[in-house]
Amino acid sequence: MYVSSLYKSRAFTLSPVPLYKVRASTANDISSSLHAMKLYLLGLTLLAALVEAIPSSTNSTIQKRGTPKLVFAHFIVGNVNGYTQADWANDIALAAATGIDAFALNIGMDSWTDTQLALAYAAAGITSFKLFISFDFAASPGFSDYSNQIVPRLNLYASNAAQLQWGNGALVSTFSGDGFDWSAVRSAVGHSLEIIPFYQAAQAHQDSTDGLFMWNAWPSQNNQPIDQTMSIAGDQYYQSQLSGSPYMAGVSPWFFTHYDSQTFNKNYLYLSDTLLIDRWNEILNLQPQLVELITWNDFGESHYIGPLHPERPSVYAPNGDSDGAIQWAAGFPHDAWRKIITPYIAAYKNGGPVTVSPSDESIVYWYRPHPKGLSCADPFLGPPTGQSFPADGVWAATLLASPATLTMTSGTFSYTTTAPAGINYFATGMGSGQPTFELVRNGVTITQGTGGLSIDLNSCDIYNFNAFVGSTN
Repeated sequence: MYVSSLYKSRAFTLSPVPLYKVRASTANDISSSLHAMKLYLLGLTLLAALVEAIPSSTNSTIQKRGTPKLVFAHFIVGNVNGYTQADWANDIALAAATGIDAFALNIGMDSWTDTQLALAYAAAGITSFKLFISFDFAASPGFSDYSNQIVPRLNLYASNAAQLQWGNGALVSTFSGDGFDWSAVRSAVGHSLEIIPFYQAAQAHQDSTDGLFMWNAWPSQNNQPIDQTMSIAGDQYYQSQLSGSPYMAGVSPWFFTHYDSQTFNKNYLYLSDTLLIDRWNEILNLQPQLVELITWNDFGESHYIGPLHPERPSVYAPNGDSDGAIQWAAGFPHDAWRKIITPYIAAYKNGGPVTVSPSDESIVYWYRPHPKGLSCADPFLGPPTGQSFPADGVWAATLLASPATLTMTSGTFSYTTTAPAGINYFATGMGSGQPTFELVRNGVTITQGTGGLSIDLNSCDIYNFNAFVGSTN
C-alpha cells in the first residue's frame, strides 16, 4: 500500500532560534517474467487508447526556463484507487482556481497506477492544467528497473497535450532515488526530458539530472521534530550546490501522522502552527524557479490542501488494511488554506507584494481539537513525538484590502487588534467550545463566523494533532 513513506522527511542542521512564539507577520517580511512483461506492456497500450483520444495541442509548453515561475501540488496517486475522471476533473478545477499550474503525480507500483494516470491525463487534456510524473523510489524501489517501469510511462505521456513541458522538455520528478542514473532513460524515451528529482543536495552535480527539488518543508533535524520554526538553510544550501540550475522549493502547511507499528510505525509531528504563511514569506524572498506544494492529498501526514472525501473513505486507507488516516483526517477540512495560498502564488509569480481584493476579504482560521498535554483514551498509540512543541492556541489569518479590527474569542480567551492590509496571522488561547471570529471596519462588520469544530479541553479518543481549518466566507 502506498501512503507517504517514513522517508518523507529530510532534515538539515538548522541554526538555533529562540523558542517558538506567536507573532504577526506581514507579507512583505517575509522483473518480472517475459509473459508478465508482455501483459504489462499490452495494458499500457490499451490505456493509450484513452490517452490518444485527448485533444492535441499545438503548444503544450507552458513554461520555458527563464520565463514566469510555476507552482505545482504533489498528488498521491496511491490514495485514489477509486477515482473517476470526474473526480480528477474536480480536483483539477480546484487546483487551477488556486493558481496551481500542475499536479506532480506521485506514483508507486500499485495495481491502479496506470488506470489512474490515464484518467488524470484525460481530465487535464481538456483544460489548460498540466501534469507530470513523480516516481516514488522510496515506496517502490522497483523503479530501478527503469526499462519496464519508467521508460514505458514516459514514452506514453511525455508528448501528451496535458504533460507539463518546462526547460529542456517534459518535466519528470521523484521522491528519493538518490544516485539513480537517468542517462539510459533519456536515451530510451523518444522525447526530451527535464529531470528535477528530490535528491539530497550532494547529488546536485549529477550529470543526468537538470535540477533538484527539496522535499523538506518542515522544521526538523536528522528526521526528528525540533522546537524551532522553519529555516531557509536547506534552500540556500541546495541553491548554492546547484549553481544556477533549476531549484524547486517545497511548501507545506502542516505535519502530523499517527500510524501504529502494525502499519507504518510513525507517530510524530513537526511544529506547524504558522508554517504555511511563514514558509510562503520565505519563498517570496528566495524566489526559486519552481515551487511544489506538499501536498494536495496526503491525508496520512495531514498536509493536504485538497478536499476531503467523506463519500470515498478509501482515500484514507487505499488497500483497506486499516482505518488509516480516517481517524485523524475525516472531518478536518483544509480547503480554506487555499484562500491563503492563492494570493501568495500571485505574489510569487509577479514578484510583487501580497495583495487582497475587497471581494476576497476573509478570515481563515485553524486550531486543534484538544490541548497538547491532554491524556487521550487512545487504544493504539501514545502521544506523538513533538507533542510539546505546538502552542495551545487558535489562529486566524486576516485577508484584507485595507486595515480592519479583528476580534477572536475562544472560551474565556478573547483578543482584539487592528489587522493591517494584506495577509497577517494572529492567535488567542485555546478555550472550550467553538471559537468565533469577526472583522469590523468603520463600525461595520465585514465578515464573521464560528469555527465548525468544538474544542474539548477535558477528553479525547485519540491523539489528534491535525488542524481543523475554516474561513468566515
